[in-house]
Amino acid sequence: MKKAIWSLSGTIVLMAMMTPVFAKTIQIGALVAGQVEKVYVQAGQQVKPGQLLVKIDDTRYQAKMKVLQASVEMTRLKLADAKIELDQALDLYDRTVSAKRELDAAQLAYDVAQQLHLKAQAELEMSQAWSKYYVIKAPVAGKIKTIDAPKGATVYKENTPVIQIEAP
Repeated sequence: MKKAIWSLSGTIVLMAMMTPVFAKTIQIGALVAGQVEKVYVQAGQQVKPGQLLVKIDDTRYQAKMKVLQASVEMTRLKLADAKIELDQALDLYDRTVSAKRELDAAQLAYDVAQQLHLKAQAELEMSQAWSKYYVIKAPVAGKIKTIDAPKGATVYKENTPVIQIEAP
């Protein structure tokens, strides 16, 4: 706090305590690479928390999602086939038609197929978690100070500056 005294002709007119107010600038960066598809705000515009600021092209992301979804489906089918083989091996073993080694091999194939399916599901979920980073929203209320990545600009690495907001 600063003490301020104003005077007029040597007479104290006003005495007040002042607290300086500083605006802080928040730099918002992109967490994904891509081309800026749309900018929803302009410099000088007031924004609210959660307001949409920028959309980054997610075409590559959507293609990757299709590949991962197909991988999950493929491993699900392989797991179902391995389950059929395991059930058959178990039946043959129970009827003493086959050796324990054949049952063990079928069990191992089933376990491997199950783990591959779990891995494919985890990769899909991990990629889905990134979907929210293709739209950038205001983290706080404030005024748009600058737009560092206009429409058509490419953000190519993590935390490439996109927009700056001056928060009160």
